[in-house]
Amino acid sequence: MRRLFAASIWAHGAIPVDEWKYRNLKRVWLPLYDLLAMWAGVNAVVFGSRLLNRLLSEELLDLVGIAFTVVAAVCLLAVAFPRLWAIEMVGKSLLVGMVFAYMASVILYPTPSPDETPNWFIVAMLGFGLPLALFRLTMLGEEWKERHKEQESDA
Repeated sequence: MRRLFAASIWAHGAIPVDEWKYRNLKRVWLPLYDLLAMWAGVNAVVFGSRLLNRLLSEELLDLVGIAFTVVAAVCLLAVAFPRLWAIEMVGKSLLVGMVFAYMASVILYPTPSPDETPNWFIVAMLGFGLPLALFRLTMLGEEWKERHKEQESDA
């Protein structure tokens, strides 16, 4: 168990001194983001979604919710263990893509009745969380470039 903790983002020395300003991002906010994404996926399975219930069968909606939960869990695992950074890049990209797809479905398949107001609040709330994930993808890309540069200079 100690070896597992020692490999985690919460271990002493897991975050280099020059990145210390990002410690709360990496240790608190990114894991919380992924936990909330997992919760959203579980809620999709348990309660469904009014919009997606109109567009998808119950079985397909459950698969979407399960997929969202699994992708978010993979992101959480990869955030917790920095050596899994490449997996986090793939997972975060999928997660962002799934949120964008949901936003697009809200925009493209509006309310069933012309008397109802559009769901722009839902679109805005979905988009509200994306900058954190996109910022993380940017950080991972920069870290990848630095690793690649170091490997080239070592060769």
